Amino acid sequence: MKLQLLSLFVLVVLLALSVGMTSIQPNETSYVCSPCGYDCDKEEYTKSGKCSHCGMDLVMKSSVNFQNVTPDQLCDITTNNPKVILLDVRTPEEFSGKAKENFGRLKGAINIPIQELDKRIGELNKYKNSEIIVYCSHSHRSPRASYLLTQNGFKNVKNMSGGMSVWNEFVKKTPCRTSLLVK
Repeated sequence: MKLQLLSLFVLVVLLALSVGMTSIQPNETSYVCSPCGYDCDKEEYTKSGKCSHCGMDLVMKSSVNFQNVTPDQLCDITTNNPKVILLDVRTPEEFSGKAKENFGRLKGAINIPIQELDKRIGELNKYKNSEIIVYCSHSHRSPRASYLLTQNGFKNVKNMSGGMSVWNEFVKKTPCRTSLLVK
């Protein structure tokens, strides 16, 4: 019986190795896709390189230091902390409601498109120790922006998962559905 269990164990390990399903040991450095908002953000690698799914650089997992919040959690946060900074990283057309899809924007948000954030990050320096919630339309640009902010010394950064495209779905029964949304 012991021999059969040992044989089965060896077979499973060999099968896992043959399909690349090696686990990362606790002492090894693990890498993840530079946050892009797609499922590949969740995959871990044992060495640096490029993500095989989206082509983004792989970064050390320990360097991804922002939290994700849902739109209804954002409502709770803004209710409890009215000084929270809202950063919209969509284009000016999306922010102003002139794009093909008009999801609206959040009241009081600062608009710095992800394409300009690297150059304009200095505009946000006074908020380095403030709570910042970053959002876009579908949560593909905002994770990159959240990562960029944390890499530049911002201490309390959160990404709104799903973006403005899911706003109404999550906040249907909350007062901020209308109090925070600008269309």
